[in-house]
Amino acid sequence: MNIGLIACSKTKLGKDMPEKKFKAQDIYQGNTFKKSKSEGIKLYNCDDWFILSGNKDYNLLDKNEEIQYYDVYLGKQNKTYKNEWGEKVKSKLIQKGFDLENDVFYIFGGASYYKPLLSFLKNCVVFKFKSSNTIQLDSPIYYENGKKLK
Repeated sequence: MNIGLIACSKTKLGKDMPEKKFKAQDIYQGNTFKKSKSEGIKLYNCDDWFILSGNKDYNLLDKNEEIQYYDVYLGKQNKTYKNEWGEKVKSKLIQKGFDLENDVFYIFGGASYYKPLLSFLKNCVVFKFKSSNTIQLDSPIYYENGKKLK
């Protein structure tokens, strides 16, 4: 099974109305999120996809899960936070019934979002950024057992 994991974005709906809830797939408005959602998931034939949120309480979100605005960037968090975040993502993936040994995880997000996951995802594919808001979908980087394949 091919599973897409799209990193959240800094640009979100609801900053001016923090009590309002939005579907997770709609709240994120960043260019890389939108491109990953509209092009990356299709290009790599993902059977399903989820959102990686830097907020430790949200961590792995279903597309239709309703959430409120928040401002947390995983890249600015300390190592302990990132490790705890990764463990929560792992737990949710297992709860959802994914096979961490055999499923292939396509991670559309920067190093802060994929490095905490490499230790437990046997097969994953990550994508580089051309700039902070443009993802490079045509140059996948393959990892197996946490190690980059050549």
